[in-house]
Amino acid sequence: MLKPADFQLSEEQKEKTKFFYELLADGREFYYTPFPDTLYADLNLTLTDKHLAMCMLRNLDGEVAEAAGNIMKTDRSKRGKVMSIAKLVKDKTIMEIMDASETAVDEIDVPKYIIDPIKKLKPSRLVLWTDTPRQTADLYVRKKIDPIYNSDGKISYIILHATELQHTDGVLTGNINFIPDEYFRHNVQHLEYLGFLKKVAERIA
Repeated sequence: MLKPADFQLSEEQKEKTKFFYELLADGREFYYTPFPDTLYADLNLTLTDKHLAMCMLRNLDGEVAEAAGNIMKTDRSKRGKVMSIAKLVKDKTIMEIMDASETAVDEIDVPKYIIDPIKKLKPSRLVLWTDTPRQTADLYVRKKIDPIYNSDGKISYIILHATELQHTDGVLTGNINFIPDEYFRHNVQHLEYLGFLKKVAERIA
């Protein structure tokens, strides 16, 4: 039977907690929970050295990128900004997004400050979220994050929550099906931790 004492922090967990807390305190969006051993992180400018979505838009259409940049400077909510930018890419195709994403991903790297820590302090679960479109984020995670996270040869699946652009027959409608906004991010962490506590309660009952 699992006892509560079994949930004391190991030295490795203490190191992870300290390191990722310091990054969070420094303004980086990293949230680490030792029970279960999970790291939640925003993708843009946390695991990228340039803004992934804006880089994709510049490769897609210069005028769209300029308009998007102006929207990003407003005081609208994050959700409102993403929805407005989605209107700008109406009538673009998924294939155009993919082509622009390929170029953008080649132009962007994982910041040096996080490469070794991700390898050394590899969490059992890595959960990423981003306002960036799914097609772009998927490609970046597969080409740039996965080789680092799974460099130890022990393959773990990376969970990614990204913006889902609505399209009809591959043509973007200007609308969005899903945005992993602040409320979603909070709820994911909260519900997953409640699930963990439920399992613990069942095992020590």
